[in-house]
Amino acid sequence: MRAVLDLGTNSVRLLVAERTPGGPKPLVRESRVTRLGAGVDQSQMLDEAAMARALEALADLTRQIPPGVPKLAVATSALRDARNGPVFARLIQETLGLPVRILSGTEEGELSFAGAVYSLQSWDLQGPITVADIGGGSTEIYTGTPEGEFWGGGSAQVGAVRLLERFGNSARTMGEEIEKVLAPLAQKSLPYNPRHLVAVGGTATSLAAILLNLAEYSDDAVTGCSFSLEEVRESAANLGRLSLQERREIPSLQAGREDLIMYGAALLVKVVELLGFSRFFVSAGDLLYGALVQPSAVFIDAGV
Repeated sequence: MRAVLDLGTNSVRLLVAERTPGGPKPLVRESRVTRLGAGVDQSQMLDEAAMARALEALADLTRQIPPGVPKLAVATSALRDARNGPVFARLIQETLGLPVRILSGTEEGELSFAGAVYSLQSWDLQGPITVADIGGGSTEIYTGTPEGEFWGGGSAQVGAVRLLERFGNSARTMGEEIEKVLAPLAQKSLPYNPRHLVAVGGTATSLAAILLNLAEYSDDAVTGCSFSLEEVRESAANLGRLSLQERREIPSLQAGREDLIMYGAALLVKVVELLGFSRFFVSAGDLLYGALVQPSAVFIDAGV
């Protein structure tokens, strides 16, 4: 049994799971929306209030790790882009006794790829497989084999939180920016001739839950589901017609995502288009799962 914590741009997440031959067996999976990356796109600094929210959430989630379980904490776009990211990482270690590994874009993509193929191994997908991880601060697109062999791809500084802060309701200019940033990223995977596309991250799983009309969000329910590009386009259009309050009332949409889901959906649609797919899979297996199974991951003992 191991525990992985992820300090993301929009949320802090925890996975406690066992490794089994059939894939990870989650025992605890929790998240807290903190919007840690608020303002980082413009200021390149983590806000004091955002750090306080993230530290409180991290402390709360750490308390949910069963005694004696080794743990690992990783951080993504917000901490690697902010000038005071390493300072916050040191504060976390001093306060909670928890070292934080700040991932590069490549490392984030590798872990997301590993987590996605690991979570879908029982689905017997034929390779090559491309995995797209749409986050709050960045988007990763990487390609490899169903067995987890990592071939290549890239990471771009475009995510749902960044788009919200940059463009607000300027949909047309936002679309132009998305394509400009993501097109070169997609071109890195196209030469591998991927046969399947798997989308991971909060945008993909939230949209899947909405498309499935779930009364309550479930990792198991969304993992392995397949959707057409047209279904996602239609869902994004329907969400765009709703008010913020109406989106808050969607039962399967996590509180704190109602203002971001439209921007994430725009990213997902563009990724699918640029990679030339008409259908794609969704998985809740992302970098948390990847960190769980990565051979080189250094987990600390619970007492450290």
